[in-house]
Amino acid sequence: MSKEEIEVLDVKDNISIYSFRKFGKLQKVETLGEGSFGKVVLAKKIGVTNQEDSKEFAIKISKGFKKFSKKTEQKNGPEDKNKEEEKAKELNFVELRELYIMKKIKHQNVINLLDFNLNRKDKELCILMEYLQTDLGKFFHENSQNPNIMNENFLKNISFQILSGLNYLHENNIIHRDIKLENILYDSKKNIAKIGDFGLSRQFDYDLSTIYTDVGTYPYKPPELLLGLTHYSTSFDIWSTGCILVEICTGSHLFGKDNALGVISLMYEIFGSFNDDILPGFKNFPNSKIIQSLPASRGKGLVNYIKENKKFDFANDDFYNLIEKMLCIDPTKRISAK
Repeated sequence: MSKEEIEVLDVKDNISIYSFRKFGKLQKVETLGEGSFGKVVLAKKIGVTNQEDSKEFAIKISKGFKKFSKKTEQKNGPEDKNKEEEKAKELNFVELRELYIMKKIKHQNVINLLDFNLNRKDKELCILMEYLQTDLGKFFHENSQNPNIMNENFLKNISFQILSGLNYLHENNIIHRDIKLENILYDSKKNIAKIGDFGLSRQFDYDLSTIYTDVGTYPYKPPELLLGLTHYSTSFDIWSTGCILVEICTGSHLFGKDNALGVISLMYEIFGSFNDDILPGFKNFPNSKIIQSLPASRGKGLVNYIKENKKFDFANDDFYNLIEKMLCIDPTKRISAK
């Protein structure tokens, strides 16, 4: 076995054992999740007795590194074969970009890359990461009605940790582009939050000609993306984080729709109709036509919305002041993570 190769030593009774350069042999415990990218499995070291070596790890295994045989072409036809190959190439690129970004970053509030290898036999890229037992999406769902957990102190602590991680990423020219509760991993015992899942992340420079694709999850997308703007910056992540913080203190999505028109209609209810004062040049954005059918609205105001729906009280107005600066419709006026 070459140094760059990960070996599947055993696949009996649904047990997989992997060998990494730095961490030796790891045994699969269970599958944590599956998606278009592949799957994430929980693993631990084999045959250890001390507490340090018994800790658990997460392995992200890519589906993308596949070759398609003549059997695929005979079964599905050349067109389907070409589509599968193009999809594989796209997955390959995304996974390699994620690996490249993770190799560059190390921060206490960002998930840590431990090792990586390529399974040449099965054409799978395996990324070994530290494991946190839950994410804020699951933790929030399980504890949203518990006032001993969901309170101002929890919100402040989580806010600080997420923004610390974001500030580090942004200072290293990385936009995450998919900040949401499910992508903030959380260790409830140590009260540590870490930004995870860099599959949609991009490294950027300050060349304004750079074109980015439409990405992200609808309830957390900023208005400029929903309207089709392809030039955007780190303010994307700030908007998404603001949505998370409002979600924690109100108990529900701020913009809980799964399409652009639905999300913008909710923005209208809170912020009022878009105009050149709050979003300069919005009528020239590529998707501006989608809002022509929306009725005019004065909006109830972001602070008013939070006060009406909040699940706990605040000692002062600091949170309201901060969230208004994060959830500013004009991306050029949003506060930075720093």
